Amino acid sequence: MPSLINTLKLSLPYIALLIIGLNIFVYFNITENGITDNKIIKILTRDDDTLTRILNKIDILEKNNKEKNISKYQEKLRSNDNFFLGNKEGSAVIVEFFDYNCGYCKRSFPELMDLISGDKNIKVILKELPVLGESSVLAARASIASEKQKKYFSMHQELIKISGQISEVDIINISEKIGINYDQLKIDMNKDETILLINENYRLADLIGVRGTPAFIINNELIPGAIGKEEMVEILKNEK
Repeated sequence: MPSLINTLKLSLPYIALLIIGLNIFVYFNITENGITDNKIIKILTRDDDTLTRILNKIDILEKNNKEKNISKYQEKLRSNDNFFLGNKEGSAVIVEFFDYNCGYCKRSFPELMDLISGDKNIKVILKELPVLGESSVLAARASIASEKQKKYFSMHQELIKISGQISEVDIINISEKIGINYDQLKIDMNKDETILLINENYRLADLIGVRGTPAFIINNELIPGAIGKEEMVEILKNEK
């Protein structure tokens, strides 16, 4: 079972603790010269019940760890809040990590628009997380820079609905359509503060366990992958 073995190898610090608690060492001859990772994996994969219990405990530990980190970094997650959808002063806050070239992110956008249309107390903070190549980085820099000209929402709306890889030509065309000075936009795209903001989003995503886009955070819960409006409504209700 290669997928389980890979999971175990990635989670060895957790397994070390769990092995002690579950007395896994009774499987071994304590007179041997140490216990290798491969021996641990071999023993664990012999017994489906033991493996299932350990993997369940790993999931719980990882979930708790993510929740602690999300709680710890709430202030940073809610910073740079000029990049948002909905009511800037809304008390029901959703944070979305997204990539403009991510198909699931594109599908989530109308769901988010329906959500904020139906509840004026919702604020969606947008975190650019360009993980799908240089085109994604280019789009993220353009959208962040567009805020300097008070056109972030317009730029975001146009970029998220483009089909295929976003190019500089697309950004030029969008700039003309929404009334942005492209020459100034290009200057702002290359400023250190734009690059630093993207790098901070990478760092935050890593700290709280975001592994892809889209990823949504509602209070201390991380929801990976695309979710619909109704599911968002239910999660928001449960957090009240």
